[in-house]
Amino acid sequence: MEATKAAIRPGLKKLLKGIPDANLDQQSELILRALEPAVDHYTKVACYMDMGRGEVRTMPIISYLFKTGKQVFLPRCTNTRASGHAVLRQGVISHPHLTFHHMLSLAQVQELKPQGKYQLREPALEEPHPLPPELDVVLVPGVAFSLANGARMGHGAGFYDDFIHRTLHTHGKRPLLIGLALKEQILPEVPTEAHDHHMDCIISGDGSVHWFR
Repeated sequence: MEATKAAIRPGLKKLLKGIPDANLDQQSELILRALEPAVDHYTKVACYMDMGRGEVRTMPIISYLFKTGKQVFLPRCTNTRASGHAVLRQGVISHPHLTFHHMLSLAQVQELKPQGKYQLREPALEEPHPLPPELDVVLVPGVAFSLANGARMGHGAGFYDDFIHRTLHTHGKRPLLIGLALKEQILPEVPTEAHDHHMDCIISGDGSVHWFR
């Protein structure tokens, strides 16, 4: 199954990077408008910093979250060797995972610079590495999504699936998972494995909202 995912990712990523900026801006605005009522009555919301080309613009979303008084959390890439957190995958001594960090202001977010292996705009290192917060909502990126069942395909490192598993392990429940998908990221079917978590909701670049719970 991972081979199938690996065959899909390169062509789709190339397509996504070719989306004109004006198109990205338009789709991102429609996603934000549709997202607002979906998160209105929640307090603790995790988002992510987009990588630029080929992803939903997230700074307007983060700005909206602060404007409406949400507690905003952003992810940082690490691994269990560095963080000292539990190894949740079988047959390995260390594996990648995410820590989520409470951001105190929009200005703090705007000052983040690309860093680390993936050159992402991430929160600064906190020691000890924070355990999974009890979030209400996680806004989830991906490479592909299916509107048939909420399936999601990420970049292949398993960061978000691990975080969801880790949250279940820590709190006994998972937050609401909302996938943010450009129209070009919607596929009729997305290959999944047993450890893959499906979205509770997908918001598409045409402004449509699709619930699966």
